[in-house]
Amino acid sequence: MTTHWVRDYGAIVTSAATFFLCASYQRVLLRHGDALIPSEKKEKGGATSSFFREFMQVARIALPTVWCKEALGTFVFVLLFFVLAVIRALTSEANGRVLKSMTEGTGGTRLRNFTHTLLLRTALHLSSSVCSSCVEHLRTWLIGCYRVRLSKHFQERYYSQLVFYRAAVIDKRLEAVDSVVTTYCAEFAEHFTELPYYFVLPALGSATSMVALIRRVGAGASAAACGLVLASVLLMKKFSPPFGKIYASLLSKEDAYRRMLSNSLSNVENIALHRGGEHTRKKLDTQLGVLKGYLDHFALSRGHFNLLELSFATTLRNIASIIVFGDALRKENKSTSDIYVELLYLRDLSKSVTDVVSNFREISHLSTYTLKLAEFDRTLKDIEGDTCDTFPCVASIPDVGTVVPTVVSPSVPIAGALSFPLFTFTNVKLKTPTGHVLFENLNLTIQNDQDWVITGNNGSGKTSLLRLISGLWRACEGDITMSSCVKLLFAPQESYVVPHCTLVEQILYPKIITSLNEGDIACIKEAISLAGAESVVEVLGGFESPAVGCDLSNVDETYDWSSLSGGQKQRVNMARVFYQVLQADRSREIPVVLLDEATSMMDDTEEKVMLNLRKLNARMISVTHREQVVKHHTHVLRALPGGRWMTTKVTQYVSSDDVVTQGISSVGGSSNAEGVGVDLHRGF
Repeated sequence: MTTHWVRDYGAIVTSAATFFLCASYQRVLLRHGDALIPSEKKEKGGATSSFFREFMQVARIALPTVWCKEALGTFVFVLLFFVLAVIRALTSEANGRVLKSMTEGTGGTRLRNFTHTLLLRTALHLSSSVCSSCVEHLRTWLIGCYRVRLSKHFQERYYSQLVFYRAAVIDKRLEAVDSVVTTYCAEFAEHFTELPYYFVLPALGSATSMVALIRRVGAGASAAACGLVLASVLLMKKFSPPFGKIYASLLSKEDAYRRMLSNSLSNVENIALHRGGEHTRKKLDTQLGVLKGYLDHFALSRGHFNLLELSFATTLRNIASIIVFGDALRKENKSTSDIYVELLYLRDLSKSVTDVVSNFREISHLSTYTLKLAEFDRTLKDIEGDTCDTFPCVASIPDVGTVVPTVVSPSVPIAGALSFPLFTFTNVKLKTPTGHVLFENLNLTIQNDQDWVITGNNGSGKTSLLRLISGLWRACEGDITMSSCVKLLFAPQESYVVPHCTLVEQILYPKIITSLNEGDIACIKEAISLAGAESVVEVLGGFESPAVGCDLSNVDETYDWSSLSGGQKQRVNMARVFYQVLQADRSREIPVVLLDEATSMMDDTEEKVMLNLRKLNARMISVTHREQVVKHHTHVLRALPGGRWMTTKVTQYVSSDDVVTQGISSVGGSSNAEGVGVDLHRGF
């Protein structure tokens, strides 16, 4: 007997010492890791007063009204939790009755009672299974609903009124938009949906267990149990790691590593040309090492929390045993089944409370994604309202999907006039977002029978002037007028190919296809021919190929358009331009094509494309460095350093019938009514 007691107490002391040593060692490591984590700014993920305010800000987006389908689903969700809590209490009672039927009464009575109670418990388990199945279905359905609503909300705002352009090119305060719309919205939706699961279900379980306990052991013992449980909860919360701050920091490092990796993957050719593979790998390894440190700290935090959680559960079980033992001492005739049922009730109570404590960790995750979405929402509102005066060059675009230049009193052509102005620039001053002056006192008139080419050194403002004409930027000073008959078309240097679509959709972009008739298909084929893009059709397998998409009932949108060469992408881009030129109503529209080195990779087809544009009488405003493009224009605007500029008239150009006329003239003085001549702006 003495040996037995010595052995047991030895095991108790050893286990307790091991526990305290392990807990102390983990606390030391956690303090060391906490020193690496920022304790302020947006990494702070704790549930503060600002969190609740920002939580409501995002929650109103996910759940806009109490009458929406998600609100009804949440109500049913919570109602099922109440049913589950009641069933759990009844199941504990049924388990006690099963035990009692096994131990009390004669053989026949036992069999009858056992069968009855077993069937009753089975019915309760089946009912619980039905409710649990409905809960899981509703949980997953609500996550999907909230995720779609949030992602759609931010997508609609981001892609309206050229907010996406200002955010990505000018403002640059919105980082990792793809992560926000996909990952962050999905994570918030999941944690937001499970809020009732985190707290309502354990709270209802605690309430039903308490009611049952009061009936069994009295209010005093139940109150004592609640007090001890509450004290344990507070201690558990005090010693738990700051998961909000830890998880927010980990998420920040993951974003940094992903951005670095994405940047290197999108610039593989430049890295290869500079033989920078080793440098890139070392940089990525360094960033990955930083991320690994945060992952290790997060793993240690989870391990320490698990240690506290299990010790907390052990404490609650001991409390339950003490309360039941005390009640058994007071009632000497208490049956085994009664003690068993009371233990089950106390087990349910302790489990519910343990779940509440454990779920505080999930709240820290919710707070992290809440703060990120709320910050994204605020920044998006600033950009939408154009409240930031730091970037005066950015135009405010009134209509979704419409690119409108900065227009002051649009000019209208005079009826019957052979020549009239399309664009007029009066004392225009254009600056970059950083304040660098590109054009000062630009006075220029572009007539309907002129094609202009913009030349100059890199960074002189050539592309920026096209942004001004297209309406992406606005002038700091001066006026710009545009004829109401102008139909602007765009061919940028970086040819945009739309992912997950057919060639027909590429050419008709941004128009959404609902139907195609024979005239549309004929126009598309002509546009492809004019752009010299037949090779792209051949790559796709001919006009009958589903990847081309002439037959809307048989389309294949899986082709990887990024696999096209630069020249092929430019041909697709020009086919898009030619299609819009062919579709223009020439009785009231004049197509004006803005070309930004749009044919630089076409080689032998470049000449054909330029000639076809002129034969279709489409006006051109081009940016280029190459003489073979300049000769297809009538006038040159040269951007000079310091905001200066100069215009010249081109007399060696290719006419629409492919005849080259000789000579170039440069005439000094101010621009005449047709916008020809030369201006050399000085003195500023």
